[in-house]
Amino acid sequence: MRTGRKKRIMVACVTFETDKIVSPARFYEANKIHLIHYSKDPLDKDNIYNMFYDRVIELIGEIPRDIEIVEHNAVVYNFGEMLKTVLNILQTENRDEEGCEIYVNVSAGTSEYTAASTIASMMVKGTVPFTVNSQEFTVSNEMMKEVYFSGGKPVGMTKTAGEPRTLPNYSIDMPEEHLVRGLRIMDRLISERKTVSAPVMIEALKEEKVWYRDVKPSANMKTTKRQTEAVYYQRDFISKWLKYGWIEKNTLNGKYSLTERGKTVIDTFYTIDDKHN
Repeated sequence: MRTGRKKRIMVACVTFETDKIVSPARFYEANKIHLIHYSKDPLDKDNIYNMFYDRVIELIGEIPRDIEIVEHNAVVYNFGEMLKTVLNILQTENRDEEGCEIYVNVSAGTSEYTAASTIASMMVKGTVPFTVNSQEFTVSNEMMKEVYFSGGKPVGMTKTAGEPRTLPNYSIDMPEEHLVRGLRIMDRLISERKTVSAPVMIEALKEEKVWYRDVKPSANMKTTKRQTEAVYYQRDFISKWLKYGWIEKNTLNGKYSLTERGKTVIDTFYTIDDKHN
């Protein structure tokens, strides 16, 4: 039987960043960190990639807490390799550490790692992807002109780019449209301080053409059309919103409200032509 605090696990990629990896480790109080990096010769102390990786290890060691570090030496500029690596980490931790919390840093590392880790986080339930912004830079504007300009014109870190390579297409289903538009209706009614009772919501769903049930009156008259619609509303909308974690029910007053996940969903999906005509 497992006891004590949940295992807090973080996944990150090390290339040319240090604090973008170490600060989140402190913030999330991680006690196990998977560090992905790439080095053809890990023993070469003069290799710049090794220098950054060693510095990250050193800084994590200064955190006053026992932290297990798991090293993954993989080709960080290969999307397929990164997706396989991150998926293996997430699936292994989910299997071995029951109830663990897994945080995936999608900010530091290569663009291939960022894309792969974001997709992997969406594929493995219970994973929390996060980003880290830069509050202060080590390079001043003048130094940036010296480093990233050529002949007085901006060039960037890359002087000559290689050929584009398409990424494998992995299908991640969008949420069902009627669920998102229906949730947006509930959010609007709540913001207008109106009731979101079943009859009110069903009428609003019908007006917005989101309701797709054609309910006929019961032949034996034991169940009214209104009662049948309420059952379908619970089955087709409320139960699914709760299942996906888009709404929550107040145990004191029995009222529903949108969760942060639900608010993100209505802010992200099906925002064009919201009038369902």
